[in-house]
Amino acid sequence: MSAKDEQLKAGTSKEWNWHPDLPVAVTPLFSWPPRPLATFRWFATNWLPITEYLIYAAMAGVVWAWLVPPLDQMQSLSWGWVLQLWARNLILMTLVAQGLHMWLYGWKKQGEDYKFDRRGPAKQARIFLWNDQYWDNVTYALLSGVTVWTFYDAIVWLAYANGWAPMITAQSNPIWFFALFALLPVVQSFHFYWLHRALHIPWIYKRVHSVHHRSVSVAPWSGFSMHPIEHVGYMSLLLIFLVVPAHPIHFLFIGFSLALASATSHAGFEKLVLGDKAHLKVGSFHHQLHHRYFECNYGGPEMPWDNWFGSFHDGSPEATERVRETKRRMHSK
Repeated sequence: MSAKDEQLKAGTSKEWNWHPDLPVAVTPLFSWPPRPLATFRWFATNWLPITEYLIYAAMAGVVWAWLVPPLDQMQSLSWGWVLQLWARNLILMTLVAQGLHMWLYGWKKQGEDYKFDRRGPAKQARIFLWNDQYWDNVTYALLSGVTVWTFYDAIVWLAYANGWAPMITAQSNPIWFFALFALLPVVQSFHFYWLHRALHIPWIYKRVHSVHHRSVSVAPWSGFSMHPIEHVGYMSLLLIFLVVPAHPIHFLFIGFSLALASATSHAGFEKLVLGDKAHLKVGSFHHQLHHRYFECNYGGPEMPWDNWFGSFHDGSPEATERVRETKRRMHSK
């Protein structure tokens, strides 16, 4: 049996087609006593050698160099440059989400290897637009998601163009420039946790967040499929660049980490198999647990908010029972 076959077999269980090593790991950054070596390994794993963070940072550099309208054109609002941003975001979202969807679910290039849930996107389900999860997810992601993303894009680019937002360069502040790439995902996780907890308030959940949670068995388009109000909250993190000194590359990087990374985090697969040995980590089992059990893992593994507030699910049967008990108490009220 090959090493790959052994890994796949080891990750199989009654509940899951495949899962990573358990318990689920979260950042050691906030451990006490401090664990500097473990923290260094955590950040190295997330950035080296080829990871999503590195890919989005590289994409941000390419987009800034060739696919952003000149700043002097963006000093006043104009349909021309705003629609250019919208078209670019639409194309990028489609390339990433549809590319992953075709590879994993359309062409089934890696079969069931590293797939979390034994199920796939739902069909003939009246809960979705046109009774189809795929088309429902695509509609919300493109019509609402890309439009809201572009709305925030336009605000921040307008601010950069007019000098209203503080801007740095790698030459003017090299330490802060590179440190931001490591710090911004932590800030993103902080924002996502508290927004997500608010979305699970029953009144808000029923009217807003339930649109996203209809996709119990997630697929790439599920990640950015949300109610428009949720899109407004989710993408609002981009407004921090109105006050935080940064370069437009950082702004693009976080935009991609919010929008495009939603396709990978909801891919439903832990790894992308390219050839026999090349694996790129894409899916998030941490978030997959949230879509199955709902009242857990509201944040991401970049910050241990769930650990601190008792909502962490580490993938163990004990955690599953604890979450189910929490849901029973909530429903009884």
